[in-house]
Amino acid sequence: MPMKLFACALIVILPGVAAGIPLVSLPVEPLPPISFPPYYNDLDKARQQVFTGRYRWALLTLSRVKDSPAEAALIRAEALAAIGQRDRALQALESIAADERSAALRARILIEQGEFAPAIAGLRALVARSPRSIVARYALARALEDSGDIPAAVEEYRWFVTPPGSVLERLEDETDAELESAENLTTAARAIDRWATLTNAYQQDESLHNRLLNAFVRAYDQLDRQYWPAHLAAAEFWLAHDNGRQALAELKQAGEINPNDARLNELFGLIALDQFNFENADAAARAMRNVEPESVRADLLEARTLLASRQPLAAEVPLRRVLDRQPRNVTALGLLAASAALRLRDDQAAELLRQVDSIDPDNATAYLEVAEQLGAMRQYPRAIAMYKTAIERAPWWTAPRNGLGLLYTQSGDEDDARVTLDAAHALDPFNLRTTNYLRLLDDLAGFARLETAHFIILYDEKLDPIIAEPMAEYLESIHAEVCREYQTQPPVKTMIEVFPTHDAFSVRTTGSPWIGTVGASTGRVIAMVSPRRGRMTMGAFNWAGVLRHEYTHTVTLAATENRIPHWMTEGLAVLEERKPIPWDWVPLLYNAVKEDGLFTLEDLTWGFIRPKKKTDRQLAYAQSYWVCKFIQETFGHETILRMLRLYREGQLQEQVFPETTGKSLSQFEQEFFAWARKQVQGWGYDEQSQQRYDELRDRGENLIKTRQFAEAIKVWEEIVALRPVDALPHQRLAGLYLNRDTSDPAKAIEHLKRLHDTEIHDNRYAKRIARIYRDGGDLADAITFAREATMIDPYDLDAQRTLLDLYQRAGDANRIERQKKLVDALAAWHAENTPGR
Repeated sequence: MPMKLFACALIVILPGVAAGIPLVSLPVEPLPPISFPPYYNDLDKARQQVFTGRYRWALLTLSRVKDSPAEAALIRAEALAAIGQRDRALQALESIAADERSAALRARILIEQGEFAPAIAGLRALVARSPRSIVARYALARALEDSGDIPAAVEEYRWFVTPPGSVLERLEDETDAELESAENLTTAARAIDRWATLTNAYQQDESLHNRLLNAFVRAYDQLDRQYWPAHLAAAEFWLAHDNGRQALAELKQAGEINPNDARLNELFGLIALDQFNFENADAAARAMRNVEPESVRADLLEARTLLASRQPLAAEVPLRRVLDRQPRNVTALGLLAASAALRLRDDQAAELLRQVDSIDPDNATAYLEVAEQLGAMRQYPRAIAMYKTAIERAPWWTAPRNGLGLLYTQSGDEDDARVTLDAAHALDPFNLRTTNYLRLLDDLAGFARLETAHFIILYDEKLDPIIAEPMAEYLESIHAEVCREYQTQPPVKTMIEVFPTHDAFSVRTTGSPWIGTVGASTGRVIAMVSPRRGRMTMGAFNWAGVLRHEYTHTVTLAATENRIPHWMTEGLAVLEERKPIPWDWVPLLYNAVKEDGLFTLEDLTWGFIRPKKKTDRQLAYAQSYWVCKFIQETFGHETILRMLRLYREGQLQEQVFPETTGKSLSQFEQEFFAWARKQVQGWGYDEQSQQRYDELRDRGENLIKTRQFAEAIKVWEEIVALRPVDALPHQRLAGLYLNRDTSDPAKAIEHLKRLHDTEIHDNRYAKRIARIYRDGGDLADAITFAREATMIDPYDLDAQRTLLDLYQRAGDANRIERQKKLVDALAAWHAENTPGR
């Protein structure tokens, strides 16, 4: 039963829906003019315009400034740098004597151009001239860190915490004149945070976390409410601890003052991307480019978005643009290596990583980039190797440990996950993602365990005491069939984890407590939320259908070493359910065919990952099923198996289709579209049929109201012939054939079965069919449908008792004993659990 909430093998989330922390719309330059105090001169106005992101307005204002040439040049340089004219900005700075602000700005501009050596040299000279300058010290330390010289950076950061009279000692002294500046206090807190992170100081002094956070709050709440960089610094602080919700709150406040800051919009985009919100990530890149058309930050964000959208080749375009301008940009080189690794160009990826090592011998970020992308594509062994390199090179960094820990949980290696995440928690006790993962592992450790020949089922024995044994029996019953279908058997036992709440399930699959689905396969592990009604669940649903769908993912992923296209693993999973298409897919597919709105194969995966309309993801499921059905019917099942083998070898679909079908992608699409047009013929959704349907429906409803049941049957039989893929006529006819005056149980069953075949959440059709068969003496069929009723709603005590009664009538001693035990346990569960739990 293809279900709108069913998860896919590679988790994708509807943009906007899944984010849980919705982003604001991103303003872009030009912004409207602002009001100034009457005493402001043009220099004051230009300074304020730059501070609030009105960079081009500031340049116009500066054209009227006749005095204060040094200050005007400094403001002009900052405005020019913000819009990407950095060479002109440096020229403007050459006209004035070097002081703390101009030297720091010059260094920042050089670093943005990838020129670390002259920037660091200039900052060393600045520190030599102003050894007590908080801004200069931080600028130098950060430049050293960003250049990859961590030991030197730590030594510079250490200045902030070295007694006597260190900045750390004075941090909370509200009488300290130096730290009464919002800029100095914010900068100091940033520096101390980096020192604590790089030296693992948070382990020894957990109070540092709150002390630094309080410093940011004091900077923007007490010292200067307009000092938006303090909000930006607080956002970076929260993000370092993987708390995107708090970070977003800070960014929104900063954006109210300066919505055009490049770093601010970059962080907006990264948070959006972390939440699979591709539209807002794109909006953030556009916001940066509206200020700076050739923004490196925007190109890198675009590349990350394309990689997350499963388009590694397309991601190389913005990365090449960055490297054309900054050949030594290690972030771009790392992302390019990730793109190559995703396309199985391991030699190319290795060469790019060697380039990174030649620039920064101890670099960890590039290896993390590769690890994250490989992990997202479930390339577990390759990703693990990259994560371990990143951890070895940056033992202070929680991000690679978190990534590796999540990877281990997804691959079912909970013991390794625990070791890795415990180490991450020791480094940063306040990291939200680490905490979520560790709580998840604690939950899993407390789960009961049922192991069969091919599966391991983990579940909460108190909240879900009845679920494991029926699942185990069902899974073993489908194992050989599904594996035979794709000529692959998973190399290890598949783990089924049933979580009692939806939040826990979501953390299991994404690391965050949100995701709009009930089941997910990560390869070896299938996670699902408990199929029961209650607080913090997704309600009752057909768990057997979910497991068959997800286990097909597990098998096809194993068949291709996780290299199967997203649309194909989804299409095969729906196909393997062996059910009619759901009623709500019918008009969707019909309209897509008639309006030429079906996806091309190139765009089909995008329907899952980057839906443009709210119906795109549902259409992608439906069309993927159709494409797989078309391949099977037209070219045979062996063609599907050959495709899986070629995908396993790393071939792309533009290579796979000609080799297996003899058709180019465009030829295949045309033949598929023609096949699709034939499928919708006779569905009864054309204009003429719609008019006739409306007329007959109104007549049929009126006949039922007037109790002319025999005449009503004739009309509804005509309707079902006109539109066979519609639930309403089947519902009406089932009711009419069950009516005492027009009773025909055999015909009632015919329509009830059609309704049951596509039902996901409601077991009433299955229960009614079971009782009709029971009353007719057909115990075998009655048992079949009674069991299916319990699969849709396992906590329905009436359905479970009906099944027990049928086993007793059939004299099945073995099943009687097991079912009685289940019914007793369920009755006790209902007695102990209040409604709505």
